[in-house]
Amino acid sequence: METPTVTIPKIGPKPSKKLKLPTPKELISHYESQGMDSQDASLKVIEDLQKALFGVISSGKGKHDKLLTESSRKIDAISNRLTVLDMKLDSKPGYVETFAIGLASGAALKGIGAIVPHIIAPLFQIWNSVFTATKSSPQ
Repeated sequence: METPTVTIPKIGPKPSKKLKLPTPKELISHYESQGMDSQDASLKVIEDLQKALFGVISSGKGKHDKLLTESSRKIDAISNRLTVLDMKLDSKPGYVETFAIGLASGAALKGIGAIVPHIIAPLFQIWNSVFTATKSSPQ
């Protein structure tokens, strides 16, 4: 009896062939070989490169890491600002507390208004007595 041979497939990334991109001179010579003059071939190469660049930019592959990093940084900044704003809003008194503070400050102002004349009148009397004493003293 013969033992069957078993082949085990390899798991992992397949070896990729590096695609060599043509140089600008090669592209120009390619278009010149198709019957274009040098200037038209150069313009065609520039147009092709612009289309390729636009395709890479619009697909997001070329700037994915930079965009992701910048977006993450902006989201962190916004999150920090919202946290600070939330803390400020939480520290503000509500309607009931504000009303109580207003009543207390009104009562304090009314009390001060009632006490001030009793404090100012004696101070004014002291001032007048000092003024008259210094004015009438012989020199």
